Amino acid sequence: MRSLPPTTLLLPGIITLLLTGALLGKFSALYLLAISIGIVQLLYVAVQELRSGNTSLDYIAFLAMVLALVTQEYLAGTVIALMYASGEALETYAGRRAEASLSALLARIPKTALVKQSDASTREVPLADVQPGSTIIVRGGELVPLDGLLVTPLAVLNLANLTGEPLPETVNEGAVIKSGSVNAGEAFEIVVSGTLATSTYAKIIDLVKNAHRDQAPFVRLSAKANLPFTLLTFLISGGAYLLSGDLTRVLAVLVIATPCPLIIAAPVAFIGGLSRAAGRNIIVKTPAALESIASITTIFFDKTGTLTLGEPQLTEVTLLDTHLNEAQVLSLAAALEFHSIHPLARAVISAAKKHQFTPAPAQEVVEVLGKGISGNVHSHTISIEQAPEQHHKKGGISLLLKEDGSDAAVLHFSDVLKENAKKLLLDLTRAGYTVAILTGDRKEHAEAIFEGLALTLCADCTPEEKYRLVSEAKQRGERVAMIGDGLNDAPALAKADIGIVFSGTENSASIEAAGVAILGHDVMLIPELFNLSKRSVRIANQSVYAGIGLSALGMLVAAFGFIVPVEGAILQEGIDVAVILNALRAAFTPRT
Repeated sequence: MRSLPPTTLLLPGIITLLLTGALLGKFSALYLLAISIGIVQLLYVAVQELRSGNTSLDYIAFLAMVLALVTQEYLAGTVIALMYASGEALETYAGRRAEASLSALLARIPKTALVKQSDASTREVPLADVQPGSTIIVRGGELVPLDGLLVTPLAVLNLANLTGEPLPETVNEGAVIKSGSVNAGEAFEIVVSGTLATSTYAKIIDLVKNAHRDQAPFVRLSAKANLPFTLLTFLISGGAYLLSGDLTRVLAVLVIATPCPLIIAAPVAFIGGLSRAAGRNIIVKTPAALESIASITTIFFDKTGTLTLGEPQLTEVTLLDTHLNEAQVLSLAAALEFHSIHPLARAVISAAKKHQFTPAPAQEVVEVLGKGISGNVHSHTISIEQAPEQHHKKGGISLLLKEDGSDAAVLHFSDVLKENAKKLLLDLTRAGYTVAILTGDRKEHAEAIFEGLALTLCADCTPEEKYRLVSEAKQRGERVAMIGDGLNDAPALAKADIGIVFSGTENSASIEAAGVAILGHDVMLIPELFNLSKRSVRIANQSVYAGIGLSALGMLVAAFGFIVPVEGAILQEGIDVAVILNALRAAFTPRT
């Protein structure tokens, strides 16, 4: 998107004041100033377009304003300048929601690391100054800033930033710890194995940068319609000059031809669509983003947090001791997990609250990180630990609850699909979209969640692999949407023709990398967004081509001398009103 100065929003008002002053005070200099402002703005935009590899769409407006100066038809030229400035202001106003940027990605990186000194003291050191071989301490809840090897016996990590996997992972001493993961347990130490520039997190940021830099420009509706309309205008205006030799008659043709349906009507339709989307908690950043959604053919979904809830849920309790029921098991488990910092503890507490089971009181609770938790409940020794392999279910984690040393129950945890997620996938497939799931989750987990659905499933995907799959689809000529929610999705979100992110997790990195943010978790807003885009494009097409048709008819009449330039400007304004009123329909919910 070209970068326009803040004064763009003020120019329509300035030109209107000059026009009013010229009409009331009959000061020709005010007309000249207004037309000059229009010409300067148009040339500035043309230069910006050329720098971005596009060509200006407004040759007709430029010729009309220049010809108005030559023929001294100042009123007509000022009206054209006002129309042009208004169209640019509309586009700039909508674009002020900002395109994707990298600021949030960079902001999340810790600026310093807590480096352990030779005398066992610690010192905060800027990340760029941390040398390979240094030992750094990562405190609970902190994002790991640099890649390294774990030198603490155990660490509990949340890898959602890197893989999308919501289930915590316990790793042992000597494990490779990647930057971007989050410490979900107690503080641990790692020996740094690289620099900030070579870290996993930095590589993800570089992928996003590359995606934005390499993004092919989207050919918008106005650009597609402009060339044939411009050729038609030159044909009619050239014929008018050959017929009469009168430049004023040529100006009359150009004034009617000034492509207001391209300059204003299409942006109005898309701004209306943006407004309606916002009312449904769908934030579309630019009109071009809304327009491009209608042409999507392939949709890639991230799994975790997008189609699933994004955090482990207690999905099942298997009773091994017949004297306990599920309510008693949950009450005993919640009694211990109330004292735990482990991510699965939250799932147990949440399940107990959901079923209104009151946790029993617990004493002498002891938690050994990576091993389990135990304590005394109702004079019984209760413990929770990793379940043996035979008790595990496909696609999740299982914990074994023991009472006085005897196996009592197995608690099964996994990520679960959001409400209507299966319906969404089936509806999109039936609508003709190519749908695929890209997830960093393990294959057996993903297959268990999407069992029964005929989908392309790519598991164990790194951010680089997601980026590559999106890029390959685009190279095949497909128009690609990527729908995700996490940092690990950011490169693919930026690389896709349109990135759509669920912001319920408040992951600012993915929001900044995407063109659309859906507030909340309702997956059925996705087809609503696609339908809204198609309706906005349809209304914009109606406005553009109806306006072009009316303008072509008016140009033919002007070519034969029946309309003078000022009358042409008034006629064009009438056409403008008609097409803008039609374009405004995009802001309203259609009748069903």
